[in-house]
Amino acid sequence: MTATPTLPLIEAHRGNSSHAPENTLAAFRLAIELPAPWIELDVHPALDGTLVVIHDKTVDRTTDGSGALRQLSVEQLRQLDAGSWFGPAFRGEPVPTLAEVLQLVVPTATRLNVEIKASPPDADVSGSLVRMLRGCGKEREYLVSSFDLEALLQVRAIAPEIGLALIGPGPELLTAAREHGLPWIHVHHPTLSPELVATAHAEGIKVNTWTVDDTGLLERYRDFGIDKLCTNRPAEMLAFAAT
Repeated sequence: MTATPTLPLIEAHRGNSSHAPENTLAAFRLAIELPAPWIELDVHPALDGTLVVIHDKTVDRTTDGSGALRQLSVEQLRQLDAGSWFGPAFRGEPVPTLAEVLQLVVPTATRLNVEIKASPPDADVSGSLVRMLRGCGKEREYLVSSFDLEALLQVRAIAPEIGLALIGPGPELLTAAREHGLPWIHVHHPTLSPELVATAHAEGIKVNTWTVDDTGLLERYRDFGIDKLCTNRPAEMLAFAAT
């Protein structure tokens, strides 16, 4: 009799982003309270190189401000409201720095997947991120991910102990992971297949898929044998997995 595959670990995409504004401390607190095994978040450098947690390269969509993130200081970002767009209960929620998120998450069992969204050469994003992960003692527990292979290789050059994950369509990722010895691939779910997962696992590569909000797909991808599933609905996914 064939055993049912184990349900994948649930990763909260930008925090518990269906119940709080994405990439805010509020969303991360709610994810920790579930508790979500993993949280995914995005980092960009602000004007002075400080790593801040926000998805877009501008602040227009998720704050009451406007402009390119790279041209705004942390002090200017502090004045923005990153919560009201989601709902009045979150009015005044700030754009957090990565340091603030680490202060919140590090004492908990929840792990972080830190996605590098932008890595301009003058900002030393990779170096800053490595220093922060080492500084909190989580360099062997947390993951660094990116669509940008070069950004990941920069992290590896400084800190080979940090786990890396390349993001994108499955077949291309598997080729790159083989070539560079990457331990994870984060596969856009329409490009996922059981054959890809089996091949990755045979080569010692773990598979995460994103972004899946349908509990029916959770069952489907469980049967594929994936290791982790990234979702905007971690509470619902965890509740479904518990039934």
